Amino acid sequence: MELIAIMLPIISVLVSLYFITLGLWELREGVDRNQYIRYMFTGLFLLVILTPMLWLFGSSFMVNI
Repeated sequence: MELIAIMLPIISVLVSLYFITLGLWELREGVDRNQYIRYMFTGLFLLVILTPMLWLFGSSFMVNI
C-alpha cells in the first residue's frame, strides 16, 4: 500500500508530460487546434492540480496507517 502512495504521483507526472508532448506535437503539425487544446489542458491539469493533490492526500494517508 505504501508503494501505491509513492507511485501514483510519479505516474501522473509521466502521463501529464506525455499529454503535453502530444499537444506540442499537434501544434507543430498544425492540423487540429482543438486537439492541441485538449491535450495541453489535460496535461497541465494533471501536472498542476492532480499531482500535488496526490502528494498531499497520499502523505496524509500514510500518516493514518
